[in-house]
Amino acid sequence: MNDWNAPCDGCITCALRCTAGIKISEFEYTRIVEELRSQEASAVRKVLAQEKHLIWFEEIRYEACLFLNTETRLCLIYPARPLICRLFGRVKHLPCPAGWVPADFDARDILQAYAAQPLKTFQEWMGITGVFNFDDLLGGKDVLPCYDISEEMAP
Repeated sequence: MNDWNAPCDGCITCALRCTAGIKISEFEYTRIVEELRSQEASAVRKVLAQEKHLIWFEEIRYEACLFLNTETRLCLIYPARPLICRLFGRVKHLPCPAGWVPADFDARDILQAYAAQPLKTFQEWMGITGVFNFDDLLGGKDVLPCYDISEEMAP
């Protein structure tokens, strides 16, 4: 697995690093909402309702990501996961915890450009877009911003 596109071996070791409070862009928020709405609502609600305060090591506790299925350690929104999650295990400063994927990519420039845009937690974006509960979110209440990335908007 020497190239950027090589998949990991499917282990779930990195799931222990999926923590709450990750800041995302508005575009990522919109993609995550679309991904959640494409799934069966009962399955999404099951993951969202799981206890997220977990033991990491001995008595050290942490709060897992809202979208981490704590039973399977799989990501509910994997196809729409944010940039930071996509880079994890692939870059020098976020290496694969199991050592399966060589982290030889330096993403500082990418992350610097990413950090220049407004970033908020998923829950903060929900409030900004007028979605105050997951029933509205999953029910398809049309309150999302119109994030248009068409050619007309290109410089």
